[in-house]
Amino acid sequence: MLNRCIFILLFVIIHVSSNQLPRILCYRKTGVIDRNNYSQGETYKNSLRFMGKTNLVSQTLINQANYYWIGLISIGTPGKTFIIDFDTGSTDLWIPSVQCYSTCENKAKYDPQKSNTSQSNGATFRVVYGDGSYVHGNFINDTVNIAGLSVVNQAFAQAKNTSGFSSSTFDGVLGLAYPSLGTSGQMSIFYNMWRQGLIVHPSFSFYFNPNPSIYPGGELILGGIDSSKYSGSITYANVIIPAYWEFQIENVQTDGQIICSDCRAILDTGTTLIVGPTNQIALLNRIINGSYDSLTGLYTVDCQSRSLRSFPDVNFLIGKTTFTLSALQYLLILNLNDDKYICYTVFQGVNLHDSTGSLIWILGDYFLSRFYSIYDLHNNRIGLAKSITYDYLQSSPKSLFGNTHINTPQLYHYLLNLLLLFEILRK
Repeated sequence: MLNRCIFILLFVIIHVSSNQLPRILCYRKTGVIDRNNYSQGETYKNSLRFMGKTNLVSQTLINQANYYWIGLISIGTPGKTFIIDFDTGSTDLWIPSVQCYSTCENKAKYDPQKSNTSQSNGATFRVVYGDGSYVHGNFINDTVNIAGLSVVNQAFAQAKNTSGFSSSTFDGVLGLAYPSLGTSGQMSIFYNMWRQGLIVHPSFSFYFNPNPSIYPGGELILGGIDSSKYSGSITYANVIIPAYWEFQIENVQTDGQIICSDCRAILDTGTTLIVGPTNQIALLNRIINGSYDSLTGLYTVDCQSRSLRSFPDVNFLIGKTTFTLSALQYLLILNLNDDKYICYTVFQGVNLHDSTGSLIWILGDYFLSRFYSIYDLHNNRIGLAKSITYDYLQSSPKSLFGNTHINTPQLYHYLLNLLLLFEILRK
C-alpha cells in the first residue's frame, strides 16, 4: 500500500508540474527522399538495421523532414555540443571520436584529453546494423548534459570507425530502449538519470509535430508527461519483452479487412516509416491499390486521377482504442519536376523478428507524429494519446487526386456560354 501511495503521489506531481519539467526541443531539417538517388539516402533510418541487432525533462528535437528527430546534448567539462538522434529502438549512446578520421568528416568529435571529467572505461563497442552500416569504438565515461541535467560518470561509446553515417545530419545516437539491447555492463543514460535523482519518475515521452514549417518540431520530455501535448485519454499497453518497447496490437485493418490479428509491434523513434511483415504489408497496400516499386522498396499509388476519398483509413486497435491514419497522414507526396508528382504509402514490408522469433511491426515516426507516446519503465508499459497536432494534413498540389481546376475568367466564360446555350434551347 505504501508503494502504491508513493506512485500515486508521483503520478500527480508528474501531471501537475509538467510545464516545469526540463525538456529537449526537437528540430526539423528540410529534405525528402530522392527517388532517383534512394540508395544513397540515410542508411541509419533504414528499417533493415533491426535485423542486425543482437544485443520530465524535455529536449527540443529537430524534425528531419519527417525522417528523424534530432536534438542537442553536450559531453565533457567544458562541454562539447553534439547533434543527437534520440532512438527508442536502441540503448547505447555513441558519438564520433577525435580518432575517427575519414568516416567522420563534418561531424563533431569527442576528445577525452580536452575534458576535465573524462574517465577511462576499457570496454569495446561494436554494433552492426542489418543494412551493413556499423559503428566500432570503445567506451569512456564523462559528464553528459541533456536539457540542463548533468549526468555524471556516464558511459558512452566514442566511435573510431563508422560506415553508413557520412550523409547523416546527426553526430551520434542516444538510445532509450531497455538495457538488454545495450552493451553488457554499461548503464544507459536514462537509467543513470533516474539513479542519480535527476528526474522525478522513470518514464519519458515524445511529442512530434508533423508540420514541417513549425519550429521547434517537438519535444522529448524526460521524467514525465506533458498533458498539453495531447487530447483525450491515454491508452496503455503492457510491454511484452523488455528489450524494444514491444507490445500487442489487437489488429490492423483497412477498408473493413483485417490485415493482422494479435500482432506484435514496437514504438521506434529511430525508424521513419511504418514497417510490417512482408505478406501483411503487401495485403495492406493491395487494398489501398498500391504497386510495389523495387527501386525504393515502397509502394506507389495513383494520386493523379484517384479521388482522395477513395483512399481508405488504416486503423490500429491497441488496448481497445482505435488509432486511425487517414490518406494524407500515410501518403508520401514527392515532386519529381514541375507539376509531376509520385505518391508512396509509408507502409514498408520487411520481415523483422523479436527475440522469440515472432514477426513484429515497427510504428515509426509517421505514426508517432500523430500520437503522443509514453515510455514507462516503472510499469513496463507504453502509452499513446492523440497528439494536439493530429489533425494537421500536408498540403497536396491542386492537380492531384482527380481535381480539375478552372480559373475565375475561365469559369465566368464557361457559365456565360452555358446560360446562352440554355437560352438557345429554350427558344
